[in-house]
Amino acid sequence: MIEILIGRDEKTSRLAIVYNGKGYIVDVQDVPLSVSRCKPKEKKGHCSLIIGTSGKMKIQNLVSENVTYVNGEAVDVQNVDENSIVELGYDQYRISVKKILKVIGYERPYSIKHLKRVWEKYDKAMLKLQIEQQKKQNQQKLQGILSQLSMLCVIIPSVIPSIPIPVALRVVLVVGALGLGIYFYIKGGKVDDSFVMKKRELEENFRDDYVCPKCGSFMGNRPYEDIEGQKQCSKCQCKYVS
Repeated sequence: MIEILIGRDEKTSRLAIVYNGKGYIVDVQDVPLSVSRCKPKEKKGHCSLIIGTSGKMKIQNLVSENVTYVNGEAVDVQNVDENSIVELGYDQYRISVKKILKVIGYERPYSIKHLKRVWEKYDKAMLKLQIEQQKKQNQQKLQGILSQLSMLCVIIPSVIPSIPIPVALRVVLVVGALGLGIYFYIKGGKVDDSFVMKKRELEENFRDDYVCPKCGSFMGNRPYEDIEGQKQCSKCQCKYVS
């Protein structure tokens, strides 16, 4: 957790912040007297900006007599973001949360929680696709076996006359084998039903969705757990939270 003290500088009467024991002057203009002074040694100020490990921020008023406003309302503690309107004292001296973060060099972490769903969806879809492909291959093997059996039924009677096979059975086997062969040939020829096309479409969608929330670079085919453990982007170095 990060806590930044905010108030009127003791020496210059300008807006000051204290972070990690170091003081910074934020604005060049004087701050009204309704803004409490920032006293680093006593860890006192008009208010404090508190940033959690997940990047969520809140403003906490430290002096009840000198009120703090967030989006026009007096608050004791209120969640804020970089674009929130924060004002100090009854003169409502406006401060920029974004500017304060820039002064201390803070860069908020980016949530990658949504990438877990993206990875799980892709992983399950790919597994399902592979199983379907294996089933098709097994069906094709079965068709081949039936074709071979039908041919044997035709050949056996001429080679071994002592093994009679009814003509009706031979006709059924031959017709069945031919029918299966034609069915699998037609089905396998459909482009939108092919393994290659489905796999390509799945991977293209995955590449579009499985990206860094800041720079948009593709995470690769690494499981979500690996990226979560890495804690930051390998390209832009932004920090991750899950």
